[in-house]
Amino acid sequence: MNISPTLQMHKILDNKKLWWFAGEDPYILGQCSKSLRRTFSIVGVLVVIISLLSAASLAYGVHQILESTSADIIIGIYCGLFVFVLYLFILHTLSRNVLPTKGANWRGNLISYTIRIGFLIFLGFFVAQPVSYVLFENSVENEIVAFKSLEIQQFNKKLNIKYAKDLGEKRSSLSSKELILNEIENNNRLKNRELRSFIRRQEESNFFIRKILILNTLFHFDKEEHADINVPLVISSWALSLFLIFIFITPAILKILISISSEYYIIKKTIETSLVNAHFTRLVNSYNAILQERYPEKNLSYSSQFIDPPYNTRLKSKPELKNRNDFLKWLLDESN
Repeated sequence: MNISPTLQMHKILDNKKLWWFAGEDPYILGQCSKSLRRTFSIVGVLVVIISLLSAASLAYGVHQILESTSADIIIGIYCGLFVFVLYLFILHTLSRNVLPTKGANWRGNLISYTIRIGFLIFLGFFVAQPVSYVLFENSVENEIVAFKSLEIQQFNKKLNIKYAKDLGEKRSSLSSKELILNEIENNNRLKNRELRSFIRRQEESNFFIRKILILNTLFHFDKEEHADINVPLVISSWALSLFLIFIFITPAILKILISISSEYYIIKKTIETSLVNAHFTRLVNSYNAILQERYPEKNLSYSSQFIDPPYNTRLKSKPELKNRNDFLKWLLDESN
């Protein structure tokens, strides 16, 4: 019997391992509706994809800089695991608190969410850079050729100024035309040597950081920077970065958007409050038994200043103080 691709996809998404990657309890999710389970499964799938993408992207970036296969494999695996554990931590901390509290601190929650989302945005942008270079490599390499040519021209100009100044300083000591021509020839030889050395260093350098700058520079802030900007290339790179940033923040957004009134949190609240209440009841019974054993004549027992122990969110009201007339009335009633 053939199973349709849609059913196969639904079966894959209804997977307890994916729920664990989403930072939630598979036992509780197993009691929820399929639609809610699939939402958490999508979060888990995204976490796995993001971790693998981060490992590959950062490994490629390190390879471009260090050109060491062993280093980029080790660093890539480490970064992938780091991102994976980081997402597990963030998603665990984004779970709603289902136990009674004194009140929601919306400012604190807003700051907390902003810090988490902001960090994921930075991580997504960072991982997107090697990916952008891979996709737009040909265009970037053309820009690098133009950049190298411009650098050579600027360096050659600096050398001309340097040796012209040097010749001007020595001109007074050169007594003949022949000495002047020899000095010019010597300066040209030294200048060409420095220029060849500069070009050799250019050829040996990968210019990966410059490539990333080319992909992200839309405006020159340095007035002395004369390199042309490939606007379509930069816009395309930004669009890709925004897409990957969206992918990186989607697991956290999906987790935040799940309502506290959803069946998952309702079941979670029932289970957690039952556990807390049961443990608290055993604690109170054990505590009272100890008091009765040690001080049987005093008839002591546990008491709390809160109405709702062990959550302790509401204090008991203080005794109401009566005035003198109420006291006399009570006293007279007692006498009767």
